[in-house]
Amino acid sequence: MTLILSFAALLPRLLLGFFIIHFIWNATDGKSLLVKIFLSAGIGFGISSLFGFLWIWLGLPLDVYAILESILAIVLTGWRFYAHRPRLQKLTGRLDLIWTLILAMGVFLFTMNLAVYALQYPHGRPDAWINWNVVARFLYLGGADWQATFLRQWDHPDYPLFMAVTNAITWVFVRRASTWGPIAFHFMISIFTAGLLFALVNWIRGFKQASLAVVFFISLPFVVNQGMRQYADFLLAHLILAVGGLTMLYFQTKETRLAILAGLLIGLGGWAKNEGLAAIVGFTAAWILIAWKTERPVFQNYILGLAFPLLVIILFKLFLAPSNDLLLAQGSLFDKILDASRYAIIFQKAGVMLWNLGNTPVSLIGLIILMAFLAGRSPTRVPGVWVVGAVIVMQLTVYFIIFLLTPNELTWHLNTSLDRLYLHVFPLAFLLFFIWIKSPQELTAKES
Repeated sequence: MTLILSFAALLPRLLLGFFIIHFIWNATDGKSLLVKIFLSAGIGFGISSLFGFLWIWLGLPLDVYAILESILAIVLTGWRFYAHRPRLQKLTGRLDLIWTLILAMGVFLFTMNLAVYALQYPHGRPDAWINWNVVARFLYLGGADWQATFLRQWDHPDYPLFMAVTNAITWVFVRRASTWGPIAFHFMISIFTAGLLFALVNWIRGFKQASLAVVFFISLPFVVNQGMRQYADFLLAHLILAVGGLTMLYFQTKETRLAILAGLLIGLGGWAKNEGLAAIVGFTAAWILIAWKTERPVFQNYILGLAFPLLVIILFKLFLAPSNDLLLAQGSLFDKILDASRYAIIFQKAGVMLWNLGNTPVSLIGLIILMAFLAGRSPTRVPGVWVVGAVIVMQLTVYFIIFLLTPNELTWHLNTSLDRLYLHVFPLAFLLFFIWIKSPQELTAKES
């Protein structure tokens, strides 16, 4: 019963997310609707957590907020569906039977793997115990004293509260701090990330290429492992994928309201994890460039979407969160910058980790290089790809600088966090690769 309630408790927030997306971006074609469905998790859970945080910060009971939010989400979404029912179109056109079966089998196995990992590690992995889930318990069990969570001396008490508020709201409905709450949340984020990858590739390159991309993605042990660790890294990867995908869709459609969603989602990335703040900087620079090259009002829309989550983050950091441990670095930063051995260690560790990324018997990067060599680049040019690629490079550059200046022992810091930092841009890089490479249709046409 607790398992069912944990998943059911997420449904109103998914409906809330879909309502917000459909209210801002009112496209009703099948491909766009599919994108909207898989965007709804990030926005629904994120907006809920922002308002839930402000609610308890004002000293109001979380259970009252959870009930009011759920009622409002169901009513608003029901009204929106009723108002637009004649305009809703089919999600897909004619499907290829073989590719549909391959996709269905891949999704089934992915779901089973997620379930097995969840049963094997119901509390998640170590950082979930030390940091993420314990904060949710403070919010749910602490009552008026929930701010005692910031007195924790171990790990990162300054981390933002996206996941903590989300799981605490789920526990309100479950009526206890059950492990099924975080499991349900991370299960849904894993599924919606794979679904979003499919929807974006399907929008740009078609059903067969989308099926190939998502089956490849969900077959990786790395994805299952990271998805169900119950860390915030997969959530941040989902949000970065969403913003990158919407950025490319803007180039395709010139729909300026997509910029509002992009700003909102990347703001939620900063609310999910501190590393999301670097992504805010990267995507903001990208949208400034986009506005300069296309139409300036689009940046105003981007800022409109970004403003609310960014304001909440600033208030949280200024008035509640302790200082970050990396900002309290001791020693000479100048000496670290001039230390050539640190560069060598970072590049060596980063190269080995990248080559072995995916936890596959054969190197994932080697396999991707082989696929690129055999299939070749698609003759179809997709506008905006270079912008998203530049954001990935900027994000990884920020991580390089963090490692270079870290106050922690460098090798330990790399070994314990590098794979998760790669994960942040991993789904987006997957999207770019399968947009760049030739699709099955193009390969078949070439052979003919």
